[in-house]
Amino acid sequence: MRVALVHDDFVQAGGAESLFATIASIWPDAPIYTSLVNWDKLPSVINRTRVRSSFMQKIPFAARFHKLLLPLYPLAFESFNFDEFDLVISSTTRFAKSILTKPKTIHVCYINSIPRFLWDEKIQKDYLQLPFRILLRPIINWLKRWDKVAASRVDRYIANSQNVRKSVAKIYGIDSQVVHPFADLIFFKPAKIHNWKLKSQNYFLIVSRLVKWKKIDYAIEAAIDLGVSLKIVGIGPDKGRLKKIVSGSQIEFFGKVSKEQLRQLYQNCQALVVTQEEDFGICALEAQACGRPVIAYAKGGVCEIVLQDKTGILFKNQSKEVLKDAIQTLPRLKWSVQACRRNAQRFSRINFVKELKNKVENYASKS
Repeated sequence: MRVALVHDDFVQAGGAESLFATIASIWPDAPIYTSLVNWDKLPSVINRTRVRSSFMQKIPFAARFHKLLLPLYPLAFESFNFDEFDLVISSTTRFAKSILTKPKTIHVCYINSIPRFLWDEKIQKDYLQLPFRILLRPIINWLKRWDKVAASRVDRYIANSQNVRKSVAKIYGIDSQVVHPFADLIFFKPAKIHNWKLKSQNYFLIVSRLVKWKKIDYAIEAAIDLGVSLKIVGIGPDKGRLKKIVSGSQIEFFGKVSKEQLRQLYQNCQALVVTQEEDFGICALEAQACGRPVIAYAKGGVCEIVLQDKTGILFKNQSKEVLKDAIQTLPRLKWSVQACRRNAQRFSRINFVKELKNKVENYASKS
């Protein structure tokens, strides 16, 4: 079959881009269509000659100011022509699912998330002050209507978690099947020899983009109240506000770290702390792959990958006091490096590739 791949954009190097690189390796001859590319952010394993960007690429500084170009994304994806292909596979958290195909072309969408900034009012409030929300409301409402219409163009959805599957059913009224993402189990593994300088600090770890809706502030407040060490990995627009609420030296901001540094931080922490609802939660997988437990808000995809009281603690309310209780409970439970690692091994790259390929080929053969 003649196959094409579609991805939202390559303007940041995140989990969705890493996952897409694996999807691209399953169909190595398929061209890749996308709205916009920052070539420095394109995964190194993807050959540049495969990438076909939209008219947005010609706009000066488009990759830097891509958020301001929000109304253009629908036009960008609808401008592509897929008449020569039998099968198109899109990977999206936003708009790649909106491509136009003829009836003979099968469109399978691997969906990591619905567009949160359209459908989650809490996130809109965290990102935009009231005057801007009022000003942008007509555009947001138009995009929501368009997003629903565009979602109906897909022939088959594959969600990255049961959590996203429920969102797709709720917002779009469409059912989907699930293929979970994977952790790099070869790289992320328990330490043979611990970094005792790190381990002796008895720290808790957060790995997250620093944005307001992630609720990292109450983890900082909980750590301060309990007098425990907290190390925070990640960058984002909320960093300045978060630093202002820090008192004492037990809270450290690491910013962006190398993959090797991240592995060491996982391997030697008391636990990874997840304060927000995640669509899946790859960091929780990586921590368990390194043999460490997870303390996480019991909502979203993390509930599918953390086993309560066996590989972590799931707490029900986003509050400082509830998180403090979970942190204090941690040392009273018996944790096994092997149990955490074994749980993470369910989410391997081999399983992901096999399941995704089988589902896509099954859909194609029946259409």
